Amino acid sequence: MLILLLTIISGCPSSPELIPQPISDFSLEHIDELIENGENLRALPLIASRDRDGKYTEGRYMRALEGLGDEWEEARKVKDWRKSLMYLRSFRTLGEEKRISEISEQDLLLEGVYSYLDANASGAALALIQSELELDSIDAKDRENLARRFELLGYKQFVSELRGKSRTEAPGLESSIDGTVTVWVNRGIKLVGNVGVPDRGIGSGFFIDPEGYLLTNYHVIESMVDPTYQGYSRLFVKTDDETGNRIPAKVIGWDRNLDLALLKTEMEVPYVLTYSNKELPPLGSTVYAIGSPGGLAKTLTSGTVSAYPRSIQPMAGSLQIDVPINPGNSGGPLLNKDGEVIGVVFAGVLSYEGVNFAIPGAYIKKLVPLLFEGGEVQLPWLGLSAWDATGRIKVTYVAPDSPAADAGLLPDDVIDVIDGFQFSGIREVQEYLLSRTPGTLISIDWLRMGERADGIAALGVRPSIPLETALMNDARENLITPLFGLKVQRINGYGLNKRYRITSVLPGSVADEAGFRAGDSFLLRRWIHDEEDDVVVIQMVLKGRRAGFLESAIQIATHLNINTIL
Repeated sequence: MLILLLTIISGCPSSPELIPQPISDFSLEHIDELIENGENLRALPLIASRDRDGKYTEGRYMRALEGLGDEWEEARKVKDWRKSLMYLRSFRTLGEEKRISEISEQDLLLEGVYSYLDANASGAALALIQSELELDSIDAKDRENLARRFELLGYKQFVSELRGKSRTEAPGLESSIDGTVTVWVNRGIKLVGNVGVPDRGIGSGFFIDPEGYLLTNYHVIESMVDPTYQGYSRLFVKTDDETGNRIPAKVIGWDRNLDLALLKTEMEVPYVLTYSNKELPPLGSTVYAIGSPGGLAKTLTSGTVSAYPRSIQPMAGSLQIDVPINPGNSGGPLLNKDGEVIGVVFAGVLSYEGVNFAIPGAYIKKLVPLLFEGGEVQLPWLGLSAWDATGRIKVTYVAPDSPAADAGLLPDDVIDVIDGFQFSGIREVQEYLLSRTPGTLISIDWLRMGERADGIAALGVRPSIPLETALMNDARENLITPLFGLKVQRINGYGLNKRYRITSVLPGSVADEAGFRAGDSFLLRRWIHDEEDDVVVIQMVLKGRRAGFLESAIQIATHLNINTIL
């Protein structure tokens, strides 16, 4: 989410340091090195880019393809269904499905389901089925096998679906309350003035697996996994306020981008919440939240769905709700009238009553299997920033040495098709990428100055804050467009005095809201990166047309963790 700050500034001017911009290495020597090191998925986009540009690659495509085949065979030998799925999808992107025709994508997904069940991770198995598989496409034998296994674990509603029967009577909200807990993070004592007071983080959570796995928000347990935090930190859950019993818990997996974390406790689980199999609830429909506001466990509140999607998180869209939410509710379930999970509460705007947000259930189901894998979730990325321009996805920035750079994308290209699908906006692409594993090859078609082009990219691992990484690897002036929405051209100046002309302003950007216009010019005086709050500020002396080209000192600011990154 972008923020805007306009102020008159003073002080000694300084200049941002320009860092040389590395670009993707398309040389034959680099491609040979990648193939020799077994990095065939990274080599193939570079080969495709050279071939597109008419540069001879001397049979390297076949060498990389044979290497990819060997990797596929190794993944099948060790029964690694997730890697196998990555290779299968990559072969399909290359049009080489004939090499692996003996197995289908559905076969591999079912392998994943059974592997989670065998590992006593039924919560992951259920989420994988509901997010990636159509029940009607599973053959009768597998459906019955799955029904028997889930029946033993108590998933009555889902078993009815597997057997094609009417769903059993919904358990309702009272049962769902039993499946929620208060999440406590004890960080010892902190000094307020000269007085020591308990430092505790309080949130909510809910069970998604009878083995004691539960979901909460990442920000609730952040100190447990943040390598920069050096203090005392212990994690517990409480099932009620009466006994005061604190049950130790541990963090299994977490994701910063969607603000989710998976915890594990060793206790008898009173109730397991299940996900709704319906689409997003319609605007105005009644929804319920269960949580621990102020530490008061098992508090039920209700409200309505106010809006969707809201660009609150770095990826995908959020549900806006007017359900009463207070500190301590974070990580609690958002439910429909049947007590089924349709989201996870993660934020509220304290200054505005009834403006609160939840992560939609569709994203949760996609992420849960990855959380069960353990550690920080690795989400895919292309390595570019884009802008929704009247139904078109226009590239505004390409990170150096990124998958997008390997594919040959440049700023001002308009993305048309990905893997054969057309998308109308950035959020839709982000949702699609969530279903892909880093390393997977995808095909991209784009328009460049009215001409069509295409390429392939091997998805990379998304950095926690992508543009913070870009600050370390690229010239800062290249980041003015993705961060502030200003397209600029340097007029003159070096060292402490660099003057730019604004060639265009992205509609709805920080610069647009601040009143910048094409034709304005400015002297960039200072670039400030606030690492603690992940904010970037630029200070400039602006000559604006609307002000009769009189000079004025201006400061604008934005968060680094913007939601236009693919």
